[in-house]
Amino acid sequence: MSSVFISYSHKDRPFVERLATDLKAKGLHVWYDQWELKVGDSLVDKINLGIKFQDFLIVVLSKSSVKSEWVKKELNAGLIKELQERRVVVLPAVIEDCDIPPLLSDKVYADFRKSYSTELNKLLDAFPGYLFPSGVGISERKALSRNVYLRNVITTNVLDRIVRP
Repeated sequence: MSSVFISYSHKDRPFVERLATDLKAKGLHVWYDQWELKVGDSLVDKINLGIKFQDFLIVVLSKSSVKSEWVKKELNAGLIKELQERRVVVLPAVIEDCDIPPLLSDKVYADFRKSYSTELNKLLDAFPGYLFPSGVGISERKALSRNVYLRNVITTNVLDRIVRP
């Protein structure tokens, strides 16, 4: 099961709450500060560990988040992890018109300004084990049997071994 850290501005909390809930419902382990941080926790320590031990970092891009110092630090940590591990780690998700950070300008992003469900499906396609075309809606994915999902996971693992011996 893939895991993901969500980096965002607290001004975007309603969107992020929905996204975190939907990702969790799809079987991903979601590090969302509202669920992970407890009274007395060290913010720096918990966030460092959250980014370090999650497979991916979704950065929610909005006018507020691109100005947030916390989001900038979390994004930098995610990009460094991406360079060190030589794989995609940072997954941008745009929720409103804003200045995309230069280091993300060459990345394809989920554009939630268009359609929430379509872009959620595109985001899910980035996670290993989700070999469903972006055109397959959430309701259709729910209708698929566990066997179909497991076959797709097995196919992914076999393809990974062929492509990356």
